[in-house]
Amino acid sequence: MSTVGIRALKQNASQVVARAAAGEVVTITDRGRPVAQLVPVPEGRVAAFVASGRARPAKGSLAALGAPPDAGAEQPRLSEVVAAMRGGERY
Repeated sequence: MSTVGIRALKQNASQVVARAAAGEVVTITDRGRPVAQLVPVPEGRVAAFVASGRARPAKGSLAALGAPPDAGAEQPRLSEVVAAMRGGERY
């Protein structure tokens, strides 16, 4: 992490932004007091969740799941499936 004053930022904005784009966190100071941070943009929402520990990267691919069931095929109603599962139960 590096520190850059506002005057130096104005004079060298392109270089400071390039450092942040390369992954460096740059703290912007005003009269020696930190006022802002310039940080690299995460690759995306998933990468941000993984970096913060709120998600884990996928271990497989979506292709491994296979094709989804045919939406046009005749499917039993959910109530029928539940009734068949509970057919032998007594209330």
